[in-house]
Amino acid sequence: MKEENESHLQSIMQKFEQKLAKSKDAKDRQQSEADAFYLEFKRVRTEVIRPAMDDIGNQLKTKGHTVEIAEVGDERTKRDAKITLRITIGGVPSSAYAPENTVLVSFSHTGHTTVSIQASTPSQHRSEFVGPRGNYALSEITTDLVEKKILEVLEEVFSPGSKRG
Repeated sequence: MKEENESHLQSIMQKFEQKLAKSKDAKDRQQSEADAFYLEFKRVRTEVIRPAMDDIGNQLKTKGHTVEIAEVGDERTKRDAKITLRITIGGVPSSAYAPENTVLVSFSHTGHTTVSIQASTPSQHRSEFVGPRGNYALSEITTDLVEKKILEVLEEVFSPGSKRG
């Protein structure tokens, strides 16, 4: 190979390798940010969200309702981290096919920067709602916010039509 062509090839390969290294660095940095967010979400789930759910759940249990809290997440891929409060309303008939006495409120890790709140309310109420209740930065997730979001859902279920202003 001519010296000039060999030099040109080396230049091409050097540029390619630099581009590849930058791409790998960017991917590693993005993965590190995602890993850090996942770990921080797990901390907030344990230290903020779960205790708030426990407090509300304990109050509901004294009124005859069944409460379960479930946490899920894929540790290997650091995806799909979620905590769900499941309330089975006491005194309301239900079947396996129509859970007319079940309320779900979930806080989940979405993307690399947000926490999504989802809720599902029983269909026997005209205010039935399944879907998002908001997306928040992790720094916005406080005990007060968690309690307020759960109480909004419970008010829809236990006091339909009497929303606070």
